[in-house]
Amino acid sequence: MEITSKMVKALRDKTNAGMMDCKAALKECDGDIEKSVDWLRQKGLMTARKRAGRATREGLVLTRITDDGKTGAVVELNSETDFVAKMDSFREITESLAAYLASAAEAPADVPALLEAKCPKCGETFGEVINRAVGTTGEVIRLRRFKVVKAGPNGLVHGYVHAGGRLGVLIELEAEKPGPGVDELAHNLAMHVAAINPMAIKVEHLPEDFLAKERAVHEAKSREELEAKAKKSPGKGQPNIEALLPKMVDGKMKKSFSELVLMEQAYVKEPGMTVDALVKGASADLGKIEIASFTRFQLGEEIEGENASEE
Repeated sequence: MEITSKMVKALRDKTNAGMMDCKAALKECDGDIEKSVDWLRQKGLMTARKRAGRATREGLVLTRITDDGKTGAVVELNSETDFVAKMDSFREITESLAAYLASAAEAPADVPALLEAKCPKCGETFGEVINRAVGTTGEVIRLRRFKVVKAGPNGLVHGYVHAGGRLGVLIELEAEKPGPGVDELAHNLAMHVAAINPMAIKVEHLPEDFLAKERAVHEAKSREELEAKAKKSPGKGQPNIEALLPKMVDGKMKKSFSELVLMEQAYVKEPGMTVDALVKGASADLGKIEIASFTRFQLGEEIEGENASEE
């Protein structure tokens, strides 16, 4: 039987379920609206829709790395409560998502595409798996985000999960001579990223608009400090504000970089050395090593451009 857009709209108006879910229900039920309503209810899809606006700030962040260390995935699956996040079934869904992403020949383009992908274990789409869990738990469960990292010919990806699944890190290294020493370095760097939360690998990777704003803030503060000093010492010995200002701003920018930029940060395990010094030291012993990328997901953190009220 042909499923028309009018039929889909009628079922959607009746159930408030998603359009694709309505179309699937109608196909399964040969266009019968009432049977389709029951089908959606059995699948938990109506429940999911009714509760879709409720906050989901709990959940799990997990990583998965392929056996050859060439591909890594990190995924965040959200729930309303920590109780549901600690259920074995919830962890199994999150692990299945991470495993699929790490092993897929081509990563899904976005969250909707991943929800349409089929779970290798059960043959259902991940969207169906999650909606079934919604019907079972009575809570909203939302796939929030994911990232897949594929290393180059001389690269490797390492995954690290902290705080029982509340924070996950992927770090990608380019290594001249891969081996256990490089693996250990990758692990230590991933732990550092988890603890310190850098904004970029190198200074030149920071967004230009961010650098401009940061410099403007430091310039205003530095000028204020110099003017206050001048007022305290009237007459001779007045500071040359315009001459001193650039040096003060540069000093403050350097301090900002030491807090925000991975290679400039003090290494969390040995604060007396920078991450840059750590990597250079390892390179001297193990062959040239470079940090190619890092990804850090913290459970429930606000994401730029995301509507926080929906979380």
